[in-house]
Amino acid sequence: MNTNKIQIENSDAVISIGTRISVDNPKIKTYIDSAIEKVTCKFIYMHPIDDLSLQGKYTQYIKYEAGSEEAVLALLASYVVRNLSLIHKKYIEYLDVGNLSGESSIGEEEFETLVETLSHKSKITLIIGKDIYTHTSFKNIENIIRLIAQNSNIDIILLDNEKRVDLSKEIRLNEISDMKAYHGTVIYTVNCFEDILKGSESFARAAKIKDNDMVNITYDSQTVTKQFKIDLSIRGTIALYPISDNALENKIVSGYRFKQVQIQKVDS
Repeated sequence: MNTNKIQIENSDAVISIGTRISVDNPKIKTYIDSAIEKVTCKFIYMHPIDDLSLQGKYTQYIKYEAGSEEAVLALLASYVVRNLSLIHKKYIEYLDVGNLSGESSIGEEEFETLVETLSHKSKITLIIGKDIYTHTSFKNIENIIRLIAQNSNIDIILLDNEKRVDLSKEIRLNEISDMKAYHGTVIYTVNCFEDILKGSESFARAAKIKDNDMVNITYDSQTVTKQFKIDLSIRGTIALYPISDNALENKIVSGYRFKQVQIQKVDS
């Protein structure tokens, strides 16, 4: 029995964070499509990169800064958790919502809209993607997820099969870490059939490269050469980098999926 399929298709609201679903998990996307068709499910998509294939399907797109997932989930918790113990209530009260909102680039009114959408829903599912598991602050994020699971009417689906999160364990929250800023040229590692770096026209301008250029991509002293292609389905200034088993690319494709890199056109 596919419990994820049943849960999502029976939901009347679905939130996804930390995954570009159409690429990472097309099956989950079909379950969301079915939920929308069957019960007019509201879908809230949260990710630094918009997804054209989801437009027309999501009720709300909430764009956040790469690296700010811990802050985003803490903000989400502050809006949805109820009936907290005294210690957890104080934790939420002491969150600097204005600062977290500014750091993640999510306006407080966006969360207010989300809460208004959820207020009329009884079967709510939160989908947690791989970006969350590879975040440097995952240990605290894991506890924030437990806080939501144990103190709201939201059910959690964890997409990464390699890591297990016991949602029933004791919650041990820490302060939100200082967020690393991702400036300049940033890539996001994705499963892809083509060994090509893909990005928007705005990414190409920022990186000073053109469609079909061969480029050197350098991260942490590791340099890889790939062809760059402009992809009109990608919005924003983050490019999609194909995940490869090539050992020479290990540093780039392992760990947290967003990487700040140096990109330089290969001299012809």
